[in-house]
Amino acid sequence: MKKILFLLLASTVILASCKSNEEKAEELIKKELSKTLYDFDSYQPIETIVNEAKANVFNDTTCWHKAEVLAFGMEKTIEYANKCTKAKEYMDIYGPPTSYSSSYSDKQYYKYKAECEEALEEAQNSHRTCKRVALELKELVSKLDTTEVIGWEVTHRFRCKTKGGSAAIGNYRYVIDKDFETVLLREDTDEDEHVREAIKTLETDYWENMDL
Repeated sequence: MKKILFLLLASTVILASCKSNEEKAEELIKKELSKTLYDFDSYQPIETIVNEAKANVFNDTTCWHKAEVLAFGMEKTIEYANKCTKAKEYMDIYGPPTSYSSSYSDKQYYKYKAECEEALEEAQNSHRTCKRVALELKELVSKLDTTEVIGWEVTHRFRCKTKGGSAAIGNYRYVIDKDFETVLLREDTDEDEHVREAIKTLETDYWENMDL
């Protein structure tokens, strides 16, 4: 019995070692997608490409998550700035109170003036937070050893159905540990462009020089 058990265990190890990196990656990704896809039964892998993942801003989990925070903050800053601009446009329509303006016009002017000032303050606060996060991220990136291999970078393309039943193509990028046991991070390359755009700002002196 012990001999049979040993042979079974040995054969399992041998079979596992015979799997290609692409097969190992697909097996792990399939488990991950089973937790998130709306219609997992419709899931069909199309292509999986595996390469070594070296330590950089796109593969390091701490840096990537910090970049996600930065991207969100930048979007909020733009949102507040647009709100301020819109309120300013209404202020210009109603114009500042004069001896000829109506009480309604005056009320509207002050209403949008308050909205403009509030939105501007929110934009400034959000921008200051973004600047702090960006400088923290630059510091993290500067300390990375970009020659260090931290695992595997996997691009995975697949078919699935949306909540509405429509056919869709997913394009995800994964960073997986060296043993193909854990997903370190996932990027939806069709939806997460704003994160990469935020990272691009680190390549300039934008944050060092920009103030509101």
